[in-house]
Amino acid sequence: MVSAPKDASTCLPHCGERCSKECDDQGKMGKCAEGGCGEGSCEGTEGKTEVPVLPPEADVKKAEGNAAFQAKDYKEALRLYGEAIKIAEDAGVSVPGVYYSNRAVCLASLEDWEGARADATEALSSTDLTQAATKKALFQKCRAESRLKLSEDLEATLRLADQLGLRAEVEKLLGNEVSPPKARLERAAPYQVPQSAAPGSSASVPPTVQKEAVGTPMEAASQAKEAGTAKYKDGDYRGALLQYRQALDLAPGDEAGFRAQLLGNVAAACLMLKRAGDCAAACEESLALDPTNSKVRARLASAQVARGDFETARSTLGEVETDSVLANALKQIGSTETTLAEAETALSKGEPAKALNMLANLESTVLFEYPPLTLKMARCYLDLRQYPRVLNTTQQILRSNPTSIDALLLRTQALFRNHNASADSKQWVEPLDQGQRLLKEALSFDPDHQEAQALRKRLRSLCTKHGELKELMDSREFEKGQEVIDGMLDLCQDNPAMMASLYSERAKACMRLKDWRGVLKDVGQATYRNHSLVQPYLYRAQALQALERHEDAVKELESLLSWHPNESVYHKFEDAKFLLRKHKRKNYYEVLGVPSVASHLEIKKAYRERAAEWHPDKKSHLDEDQRKNAEEMFKVIGEAYEVLTDPAKKELYEKGYDLEGINEQIEIKKRRTNGCCGGRPGGCS
Repeated sequence: MVSAPKDASTCLPHCGERCSKECDDQGKMGKCAEGGCGEGSCEGTEGKTEVPVLPPEADVKKAEGNAAFQAKDYKEALRLYGEAIKIAEDAGVSVPGVYYSNRAVCLASLEDWEGARADATEALSSTDLTQAATKKALFQKCRAESRLKLSEDLEATLRLADQLGLRAEVEKLLGNEVSPPKARLERAAPYQVPQSAAPGSSASVPPTVQKEAVGTPMEAASQAKEAGTAKYKDGDYRGALLQYRQALDLAPGDEAGFRAQLLGNVAAACLMLKRAGDCAAACEESLALDPTNSKVRARLASAQVARGDFETARSTLGEVETDSVLANALKQIGSTETTLAEAETALSKGEPAKALNMLANLESTVLFEYPPLTLKMARCYLDLRQYPRVLNTTQQILRSNPTSIDALLLRTQALFRNHNASADSKQWVEPLDQGQRLLKEALSFDPDHQEAQALRKRLRSLCTKHGELKELMDSREFEKGQEVIDGMLDLCQDNPAMMASLYSERAKACMRLKDWRGVLKDVGQATYRNHSLVQPYLYRAQALQALERHEDAVKELESLLSWHPNESVYHKFEDAKFLLRKHKRKNYYEVLGVPSVASHLEIKKAYRERAAEWHPDKKSHLDEDQRKNAEEMFKVIGEAYEVLTDPAKKELYEKGYDLEGINEQIEIKKRRTNGCCGGRPGGCS
């Protein structure tokens, strides 16, 4: 089954440093790559553990939290991480450890050391942390315990870091921040059974193995191995790894076969935790003790495949002959290469969603430490217009490989295509300037990179033309401004968002020139490419009103108000309705046949003449329809006389009100004058 692509979120800072690897949640493999962890130690564990699928809203909240953290808005980041955790909990799935780890960093930034320690502890209890995220959680826990002056807990955390092989890195992050006695100077020595300890004493068993009394180091090692296998079967690969390493510390050095099995188990746990380097190192050490173990050899090949080193993996397997384990591993290598080729074909055919699904499945199961795969996924995100994911993914690639020209180029393209700023704003050139800086850095690594050169030239030209456009619009040279916009449109044919903002700006120039049909044409181009822009709809409504298409203008603003409920839009909508009523009202001056500057006497004389002409008694000889028409005309003549001879009503009529609006305004004025109860003594009851 193809897994949903994961959000490549931004790593959070670690006291001035940043992770070299992704600090994101990683999916677990459904089963061990070879079907076991060495000589019967993990038989029957295949397919036992599956990672529940998180609601996509949780990843969105986490990504927003990362952005808020980078903007140093720690309180907002804390809120967003909390929402991500709640979404996961409400969905009934396990909360990824990286959520707690990220929130711990936030809490530490706010100096909430108790909260940071609690969240770091939660993160370390998770089974899905990468090594980089584990290091981050250990650092935050140590840091909080140092600030809280919990010396014993701090030493215990550093011992845990030592067991995980991360103590030196954690202490490097801590720097001079902590200096507890012994914690920074002593290493946790491999456990040895004390000579003075009685066989039944718990002092003879390490804290992670204390189940029952053992009398010899080999018995203690076997017990630790059994405990590790139990944790492995339960899906607790981190706990299993700790037990297996504890067993290695306990096992006598002359037990080569037993140690080879343990190293194979360590490799299996590392593989499930997606630590290809640690897995390969354990496999090589195991094979040095027992070169005949095909499961360990296949596991080593899986670790090499995880890094994309297919040829080395084939060389590791050698001649598979009749060995089914090695044959299956070789088959997996071929299948992985085939899927990679199919994904590349799908991407080249314009099917990024299909390619992304295949690549995401490979990333979550096989190629979990292969940077070129991450780069291919970023290309898919770019074609799918998921620009924030492109920015997150390329940022992670650049952390581990700052000289990656492809990552710099993809990041620039995402900034360029995710351009939503209005063309008349100062922010319009900011992403273009940022892109030019990235491309300058890329060209410093390869000055002859043609794609980077071409894109940088386009961005520079767009910035130059934008400056020219601003000057022309400010000096009211709108026709020349339109010509500059046409040149800018030619430079961004592959960028719908930017083209939309430019068409909107050209519609604005058409408005200044009172080219209303030009406005409608450019607004159509803008909204076709980016329907979320608001200004083009306002331009269209104004153009429709200028063309006396008032009903269309009201519909346009009513539609805009339905998805953009804004006070300014609401007032424009009300004004449009007023203009529509004004457009539809009777022209009382034309009804009476007098000019708009006619005096009271002229209006009165005209009324008498028109009323006499259209009096129903003089139309009795006509048919029924004509009589009804005469009655309606006589009624309108009376309305015209009533309005134009009443100073208050005439004033409202001149402002644009129809008869209904005039009566409404007069009634409102009466209520304001007399009070809400009509001026009755005693007021409202």
